[in-house]
Amino acid sequence: MSLRSNNTRILLAAALFTSVVFAPPWLAAVFAFALAARWRAWEVVAAGIFMDFLWLPTSVTFLSFESIPFATLISILTVVCLEPLRRQLLLGPGIL
Repeated sequence: MSLRSNNTRILLAAALFTSVVFAPPWLAAVFAFALAARWRAWEVVAAGIFMDFLWLPTSVTFLSFESIPFATLISILTVVCLEPLRRQLLLGPGIL
């Protein structure tokens, strides 16, 4: 990996975690999608967990709809579902 690629990944991850706290949720989703589309980005899952810790209510019951960690589930689905697409677009079918 080149230094430029590492710097881009670090910059996108920092923007993701900053947008989780200070920006609207759609901006965090854009950064998460950009990271997961280019790299095997487990930072996206960590950001989803962080978002759930920040924004889930403190008093939840098991049967309430508010207690479902949607950010974590969506981030896991994003990373897992974009893996085949990323492999196809970036590596090509002949390299695998």
